[in-house]
Amino acid sequence: MRDLLYHYTTEAGLTGIIESGNIRATHIHFLNDWTEFREALAERYVRVLLDAFRAGLPGDLPEEAISVIDGMVSKRATEILAIIAGSELGNETFVCSFTSASPQETGDPGDRLSQWRGYAGGTQGFSLGFDKALLQARVEKNAAAEKTVLQQCIYQDAEKIELFVELGRFAASWFAELRRRNAPVSSSFKTILPEPSEEYKKSSDYFILSLSQATARFFTTAPRIKNIGFREEGEWRVIHQATKAAISPKEIEGKRFEIVKFRDGQFGRTPYIEIPLQLAETATSPLCRIVVGPGPRQEQAKRMIELLLLNRGIEVLVPGGKGVEIATSLIPFRSA
Repeated sequence: MRDLLYHYTTEAGLTGIIESGNIRATHIHFLNDWTEFREALAERYVRVLLDAFRAGLPGDLPEEAISVIDGMVSKRATEILAIIAGSELGNETFVCSFTSASPQETGDPGDRLSQWRGYAGGTQGFSLGFDKALLQARVEKNAAAEKTVLQQCIYQDAEKIELFVELGRFAASWFAELRRRNAPVSSSFKTILPEPSEEYKKSSDYFILSLSQATARFFTTAPRIKNIGFREEGEWRVIHQATKAAISPKEIEGKRFEIVKFRDGQFGRTPYIEIPLQLAETATSPLCRIVVGPGPRQEQAKRMIELLLLNRGIEVLVPGGKGVEIATSLIPFRSA
């Protein structure tokens, strides 16, 4: 049995995905949870990271290095947050959300009342079921200026804390590596001390460098962290992170191509990017199932989907064959 992830959307959203063969990833600051990306910046998580960093340092550090590190670690969390937040300035994060079955659930994750209410917007809704493994193979990339991953969201506090412990340990390993290599102090390093020792300069600079390395992982982790109030969604996310240069408009053969696009959304003009799925390639397409949401026009909507798929060369499932299954919601909820 296939492991499916469902993307709930409106009729316009369904049409856009099928016709373009792409899914839209929305900028993380324009999602329906206003704490998005800020949840991970809570001071207590930063303190967990710093404590793990201090505990993970080599045991043979000189006393002066220990004193410098203790001074840096004891800084207010807001000062450390400034270092972390500053690392995001050159990057933008976009996400596309999916819901999965939960261990406690016995129903169809593609036919979930809370999702119809939340994402159909009072109109005829649809959910698109994607094979998780094929979706992951389609979207994931790891380039110098762009990275795309498919990851599960984290709701439980214990799991969030463990992630920050791992980030702290990773930073400590970088600090140890810089010391092992006797890396030169960065040319950008500054201090208000009139005559700092070499040990002071190295320890201070290595601390900033190792924390900066950890923040690269932090900004991949942060979009996974959600408030526990959303746990019923069992959310997975396609997370796309890119430098501003990577998403800037491109000039190709005299034509201007804009990577970031805009639509009218619930929270005003909303930026998004498109991620290709190549849905017409039946053997490797991640799209397996479409569920027509509750409403009085289900059979009409099913016929519309069949023709929409036909127009794009996407096969509809027939007995004993391959293609996209089209189902209807069994929930007697009037949404449209």
